[in-house]
Amino acid sequence: MGNLKTDSPLSRRIVRSFLDFLNSVEPAPGVDFEGLEVARECLTEVFKLDSASINDVKSDSLVDIFSSLEASEDKNIKSDLSHRGTSDNDPCSSSACDVRSANSVEAAKLGDNWTRETQSSGVSKDELFGQFFAALEKIHFFRSMPDGNDDPAQLDKATCLFEDALHEMERSGCQAFDCRNLAETFKCQGNRAMQSKLYSDAIELYSLAVSLCDDHAVYYCNRAAAYTQICKYNEAIKDCLKSIEIDHNYCKAYSRLGLAYYAQGNYADAIEKGFKKGS
Repeated sequence: MGNLKTDSPLSRRIVRSFLDFLNSVEPAPGVDFEGLEVARECLTEVFKLDSASINDVKSDSLVDIFSSLEASEDKNIKSDLSHRGTSDNDPCSSSACDVRSANSVEAAKLGDNWTRETQSSGVSKDELFGQFFAALEKIHFFRSMPDGNDDPAQLDKATCLFEDALHEMERSGCQAFDCRNLAETFKCQGNRAMQSKLYSDAIELYSLAVSLCDDHAVYYCNRAAAYTQICKYNEAIKDCLKSIEIDHNYCKAYSRLGLAYYAQGNYADAIEKGFKKGS
């Protein structure tokens, strides 16, 4: 088969299937959600797919296709093994024996370190819970009552937010339960809230990420985007400047700073302090 062109029906069918897969997959903590969005937009533009062609035309499920292929391959392998001689069935008649022997020798050399090095790192869940609450105390998350006392509802809310994030970390196979991975999980949840246009929820989730890791430029920049969506431009500018302070080369922060200044009608700063430096 010759090379396919981007405007061929088969090419578009393949890309529609891949876009359908991207829409169904859930990003793991640490994955750049905005990067996935850019990938979708680029594929849609290059292959000239409008929203109607994506939503109305039934796409082939890549998961079903590959699952079927794997099942077929497993069947062929089993069939092939059943026709081999007894010498191939001898555990020590193949290279697999050499690999197992090498692993056994290496394990014996390492001793207890072999087990310790393969265990998950991080802290206990209870300890992480304490670190999370301490981080929220610093941003006065609990002091929402008029008299300055902790709001019991906020305490319950913080507990639920932590448990939801913890479950997501476990589902994703997270190997280290620590503040940075917890912050990344809140960032991913914030990205999903942005996608659903739940901007206030996104701000809260990004704020949780900031409280845990206040040296991460992306968290401030993402929160700035959420502030801009609800017309809180001063807060957006403050977050963009903080993001730039942490990472002077973060182009996205300059671009969002330009957008916030532009929305305020401050066109000179939008160009000079934002767009020019972000390009």
